[in-house]
Amino acid sequence: MQVLREGGVEVVDAVGRPRSALLELLQSADALIVRSETRVDDELLAAGPRLAVVGRAGVGVDAIDLAAATRRGIVVLNTPGGNTLAACEQTFALMLNLMRHTTTAHQRLQRGIWDRKDLIGTELAGKTLGIVGIGRVGSNVAMRARAFGMHVLAYDPYVSKARAEALGAKPVDLETLLRNSDIVTLHAPRTSQTQDMIGAREFAMMKPGARLVNCARGGLVVEEALLEALDSGHLAGAAIDVVREEPPPENGTARRLHAHPKVVATPHLGGSTHEALARIATELAKDVLAVLCGRPPVAAVNAPVVPADEVRPFVDLASVLGSLYPQLAEHAALPSFSLTLEGDLARYEPEPFVAAFLVGLLRHISDRRVTTVNANEIARELGISVEVLVSKCERGFSSALAVRGADISVAGTIVHGEQPRLVEIAGYEIEIEPRGTFIATRHRDVPGIVGKVGTVLGESAINISNMQVARDGAGTAIMVIGVDPTPDASVLARLRALDGLETVRCIELGR
Repeated sequence: MQVLREGGVEVVDAVGRPRSALLELLQSADALIVRSETRVDDELLAAGPRLAVVGRAGVGVDAIDLAAATRRGIVVLNTPGGNTLAACEQTFALMLNLMRHTTTAHQRLQRGIWDRKDLIGTELAGKTLGIVGIGRVGSNVAMRARAFGMHVLAYDPYVSKARAEALGAKPVDLETLLRNSDIVTLHAPRTSQTQDMIGAREFAMMKPGARLVNCARGGLVVEEALLEALDSGHLAGAAIDVVREEPPPENGTARRLHAHPKVVATPHLGGSTHEALARIATELAKDVLAVLCGRPPVAAVNAPVVPADEVRPFVDLASVLGSLYPQLAEHAALPSFSLTLEGDLARYEPEPFVAAFLVGLLRHISDRRVTTVNANEIARELGISVEVLVSKCERGFSSALAVRGADISVAGTIVHGEQPRLVEIAGYEIEIEPRGTFIATRHRDVPGIVGKVGTVLGESAINISNMQVARDGAGTAIMVIGVDPTPDASVLARLRALDGLETVRCIELGR
């Protein structure tokens, strides 16, 4: 709440209120933040005519109607990385407990029983760990398993061999992993492809005496098959933090698993640490603020995802370039655009850059709510196309973004890791920070122009914060002047009346 309030957002706490109260509150809400208990269906979304973003404080978005949100241009956010370390550590907590009988030993001591003959444990060192899914959590498990001296096998059809090997894991198919692992740990999302992925057939493939750990999602495991594998003695044990239905129904299979003597179980505690909850809250609040301020979010579920932290400033820059173009353009008709990823940016997928550029552009030419969710759809309706190109960066930077539409080109880069700079306008080399209000002129390259413009601004009580002049060597120049306050129409008219000025544009790029 502090992060949101410091960002200028009024926060209304609706925790514990009935659904009817929430529907009423949404009439004036710009954003909604929920946990998994709140069902965000089409009725709820329709109740919020101003809603721009729905944030889920956690990973799963099963309770949010993504299709309905996307139709309405509402960005849906989650926090996939906030609980990564917590889930990884919970995996090892359960794994070590399972191997060393910690819970059983503790319960005996609480009852005053000192009996350890049947509690001889098994070491992790030298064992083979099979990791199903090496995304955020799985990759962290792989790295830490190496520190325990374990051999690591990994199965993930969406991760490259090089990525798996960089984590110290040997990439294999699922059957090979199951047949050769002493412990199998699951870290896959629950999708139509992964639902019930570990059933009777897969348990039969596992080594006699192997163990299963599931701190990922309920529904990945056929619970009846797991119970049978434990009862038959084929598996030595299982550690589970999640089940298909939470909380599990009375007399159901999950309840029988929780009570099984070979099972170590916790009630979905994977992400429940003080540190993880703090990260999730602050990351989500910052992402909600980004959407409300017109910037691309980090973790949108139904919009292009920014591929890496170091790229995020360039995605924000793409939005700035989109906002800059229509304020420079002299003609109402919009052309087709080219967006060039220069230098190191050529390594990244272009979708986040394109979506951000279109958001900046369309907010100046459309009265519809434009977000990264619906920007491409609105652009198609208006006949706007964006061609993505890649090239070397020959501007003296490692990376840059350039946009061209008709006879106007603009380009920018990021300096010192996070500070945006415009480095080209209409073919002229400049270097200015794209914040606040600017006056951009094109004029004859003759003495006296700068003085005339400065005089008009001074007489109008308008301050000049910075100025850049660039010349083409052929008798024409441009001038970009940072000003405050924003000049009104009468001031711009006086400037346009000055002899030698060909064009005068007032550009507002926010703070």
